[in-house]
Amino acid sequence: MLVDKIRNNSLCDELQLGDTLNQSAAHGQRARFQLLLSMLSQNVCDQAQFSMIKQAPTQIEQDLRSRFQLPVSRPLKAQADEYAVQARWSESLQAGDVAKIRLEQALGGYAACAEEKVDGLAEEVINNLDLLTRLKHQLSQPEQSDINTEVSGVEMYKILSDFDYSKPLSVRYFN
Repeated sequence: MLVDKIRNNSLCDELQLGDTLNQSAAHGQRARFQLLLSMLSQNVCDQAQFSMIKQAPTQIEQDLRSRFQLPVSRPLKAQADEYAVQARWSESLQAGDVAKIRLEQALGGYAACAEEKVDGLAEEVINNLDLLTRLKHQLSQPEQSDINTEVSGVEMYKILSDFDYSKPLSVRYFN
């Protein structure tokens, strides 16, 4: 009754799929045979809709940029020649003129922030580190070959014992 109707209109098990494959091959129904055969494949890439030629990611990005009429992508961090612009923005920000910064950024295509790093860390972080951690960080940097990498325990003890821990730490900016 209802079970027979469902079984006649849809595939329920592998036995029914095999019988339908045999009937399709016997009656010359090639499209139905290929459809049923694709259901047996374990690999999804064997199916026809997945055999399209894939485009390179850069080509896709360029196509999307032209389709949505987007401008050329901007860098996230300021380049070396944009530091003067960043300095002007700092003055404008202190004066409370944020609209001027937004307008200049939109018209000039400048990056929103400048990278203020010393040895891979922000300058404020380096200034707030204790002396021992600063020395360890400097020694871990491979590019700096001019710094004496041999620090004996006596020298380290002398440096640490001469350091005045009673003074409050402060951050100073030099322009």
